[in-house]
Amino acid sequence: MDAKNKTFEIFEDAANIPSAEVLYDDVHQLKADVGLNNRDVYLEFSSREALRDFALSLLHESEFGAGEVEIFPLGFDGKQQVVNGVRLTESSSRIFIRYPVKRISY
Repeated sequence: MDAKNKTFEIFEDAANIPSAEVLYDDVHQLKADVGLNNRDVYLEFSSREALRDFALSLLHESEFGAGEVEIFPLGFDGKQQVVNGVRLTESSSRIFIRYPVKRISY
């Protein structure tokens, strides 16, 4: 399938997030950092696959979530684990996402 025409499905049980590719290969990571001088937020992905799964986790959250997400670095047996669809590096800042539970209706 041509990457320009790719379709992704978001299931309520999030069965496809993270992808097996990201889950089983720790090369796919995200480092979140806050600039000390300017308070800018930097998201540095090690691969497009890591970016894709992070985006899919946010889409899932927008449809089925409960208003708040915390993504944090989690190590186990010397390896970083996937939390909410993404593997944060050990030195990464935690990510907090908050949004209204109620949808805006027009």
